[in-house]
Amino acid sequence: MPIFAALLCIFIGGVINGSFALPSKKIQQWQFENIWLNYAVWALLLLPWISILTLAPNVWPVYQNIPGHLWWALLIGGALFGIGQVCFAQSLTMIGFGLGFVINIGLGTGLGFLLPLVALHPEKILTPFGYATLIGIVFIIAGLLISYRAGKQRDEYRKGTQPDAPPSQYQTGVLLAVGAGICSAIQNFTFASTSSLQTMALHAGLKHLAAAMIIWPVFLTFSFIPYVIYMLYLHRKNNSFTHYQGARNGFNSLLTLIMGLCWYCSLVLYSQASLLIGGLGPVVGWPLFMVLIILVSNFWGWRHHEWSHVTDRIKHQALSAIGLLIFAVAVLAYSATLA
Repeated sequence: MPIFAALLCIFIGGVINGSFALPSKKIQQWQFENIWLNYAVWALLLLPWISILTLAPNVWPVYQNIPGHLWWALLIGGALFGIGQVCFAQSLTMIGFGLGFVINIGLGTGLGFLLPLVALHPEKILTPFGYATLIGIVFIIAGLLISYRAGKQRDEYRKGTQPDAPPSQYQTGVLLAVGAGICSAIQNFTFASTSSLQTMALHAGLKHLAAAMIIWPVFLTFSFIPYVIYMLYLHRKNNSFTHYQGARNGFNSLLTLIMGLCWYCSLVLYSQASLLIGGLGPVVGWPLFMVLIILVSNFWGWRHHEWSHVTDRIKHQALSAIGLLIFAVAVLAYSATLA
């Protein structure tokens, strides 16, 4: 029964995470920095603290007793993840919804699976579990390379058929998505390496759900710091504060709240699933969570015609890359049964 509940949490979390950026397409009159700053205020700052304080008003003694090395892990991991979130938001505007998620999530899956294995369970590397993990990562690399090639050909094809189109930012967008993927892996590694905080929370009498999410308010607050610094810099550079005076300000704010709710709730569901699975939760649950995000985000990318007006050959490459990534994550999920 706990495994069924964990799988259900992962399924729902993957679906809403793969859809979280969708409301940004409906936001008008705001610039990039307006959208993503407001999203971050909800997702990285307010919602984590509101939820933990609502579920566990007595949480402060747990935070006060966090060992120093775990504070450093949360600080460094959180700051790097905040930088990665900036990279991810920028990449979506440059290379599109589907491809940005594929590169970010594909790389985050492989490294997010590998880092906890190497650093926290090294004794399992030279086992069937370890070998299957490495095979899965090889397929992820292959899928990412094909995705890169398909996206580059899509860009070149559109440039040839639409000579008046604005200059391509494809290479920059890919690099930003890669950076975001590396930081996504750091997020999961930090979660795995600080999982003892969940045990501390349970021993302190916190409810199961509150214990599952005990890490995120602190981690995401540290993520918010570099994120907000960059977004405020863009506000000042582009004079973007004036956009908050528009008639759609309230509706746009609501859409960014929905974005934040979807993203943070998916994180809570993943955390709950990992706690239900047990010690290897961050290893077992992570690839399943990621493949659902890949599928859902690419559904929306194709739905919004990001691969329209290109040849069938380019479309087939993009689909084959997604297929390889799905197969890779299936291999990683199977390897978890060998752990």
